Parts: sequence; structure tokens; C-alpha cells
Amino acid sequence: MPAPPPPTDTYRSGPFRRPFRRAGRLLGGVGATLGHSVVWAVGLPFHRGPERSLAWRVRCFRGWGRALCRIGALHIEVVGEPPREPCVLVTNHVGYADILVLAAVLEGPAFVSMHEIRTWPLIGFMAARMGTIFIDRRDKRAIPVVNAAIGAALERGQVVVLFAEGGNSDGRAVRPFRPPLLDPAARLGAPCTWGTLHYRVLPGDPPASRSVCWHEETIWRQAVRFLALERIHARVAFGGDSLRCADRKQLAADLHARVLSRFQPIE
Repeated sequence: MPAPPPPTDTYRSGPFRRPFRRAGRLLGGVGATLGHSVVWAVGLPFHRGPERSLAWRVRCFRGWGRALCRIGALHIEVVGEPPREPCVLVTNHVGYADILVLAAVLEGPAFVSMHEIRTWPLIGFMAARMGTIFIDRRDKRAIPVVNAAIGAALERGQVVVLFAEGGNSDGRAVRPFRPPLLDPAARLGAPCTWGTLHYRVLPGDPPASRSVCWHEETIWRQAVRFLALERIHARVAFGGDSLRCADRKQLAADLHARVLSRFQPIE
């Protein structure tokens, strides 16, 4: 697939405005997170019962994701049809921007994310309340607990988003998928679908491989570059087909091949 042209604007604000942009987005993100957490808490007593409370959580989560994308000037292009039936969705993974994009376009997904997010101010609180499944990938004893939570989310009718590479990458390649967290899908015969994520930024900003991808540096240092970007174009492409396989290793290999067939390196 040929690389798309970089986004262009007729007006460029210049680097001198980056500190103000960064501060404004940080304050906007904090305000949006606080606002949506309050709305969720206030509305929860009026949405009692498993189905109604889940529907309310879905609505709040999607609104929160869309608000953060607007504040961060993250423009999303969707290719294909997002999955709506319960399934496991796997994509390439470059950082927290993936969560914002997928939260904005999916109907109440359950993310499987690194346990460190739980400790992030505000973001961790909101992520936990929105049904995120946290995992410490260094602790193999946590896998059965996480797999039980994935199975429960599938039975509730949710799309479970699994970043099967086992961590972030620099966006230039797709690492092999790890099979253990695909065990619930293999065991339950649940469908697995796939997609690809790609980002590009305006000329003059740091390349997306450094400013959007989060790889081998602190979250705060990477966030400083991310929040200062003038505009980010995110493309999420859904594969459309789904796979079922009782062998989790084969399932991981097949899904990796699908993602790799549509993957476009991030520059």
C-alpha cells in the first residue's frame, strides 16, 4: 500500500506556540476527564442493573475518548466497519494514542492494558471505572486472572481490545503476537478480528515515530512532544473478517499475518 501524503494546513502556528498549546491541552484533558468521571458517577444510580450500567459506561467511555481526541487535535479516519458483536480485536500497538482512537470509534470496548496505567493521575481512575483489564506482563501468575476477566467481558457482549505484541513499539514493525492472552478466545471459540493503526503529523513537527509512538522513555517525556503537536492524523483500518481457532498459538500466528498484510510503518 503506498504511503498517503502528509497532512497539510494553509496556516502553521509556528514552534513558539507549542508551550501554550501543550498547557492548554493538558488543562483541557484534565477538565474532560474530571467532567466525564463526574457525569458517570452522577448517572450511575439511574442506570442500575448489569445491562443498563454497562450501557451507561459505554456511553461515557466513548464520549471521554472523543473529547480527548478533539482536545489533542487527533483527527481519525476509519477504514472498514468497526466490530460490534462480542469478539477479541487485535491491532499493532505504539502507545496510549491507540487507546484514545479505539475508545472513540468502538462501542464500549474492554481494553487489556499495562497495570501502570492504573497509577496515572485521573486517567488511571477513569480507565478502571470504564472496565479496563489491567495486567502486569512481568508476572505470569496474573495471566489466569486476566484471562478470566477477558472471558467475562466476552460473555457480557463486549469487544475486548488486546495489544498482542505485549508492549509498545516504535511503529516501524509489528512484533510477533503472544498467544497466552488469546486463550479465552481459543477456549470459548470466540471470534477474533483485527485492524491496523497508523499516524502522521504535519511537516515541521517531530516525526510520528518519536512524537506519537511511545518507546523506551518515560511517559512524561513523550507526552511533552505529543501534546505540542499541531495536528495528528490517525487512521484505523478494520480487517472485516474474523478468525476462530482452538489452538491459541496458531490463532496468534494467523492474526499476526493478517495485521502484517495491511501494516504501514510509521515514519
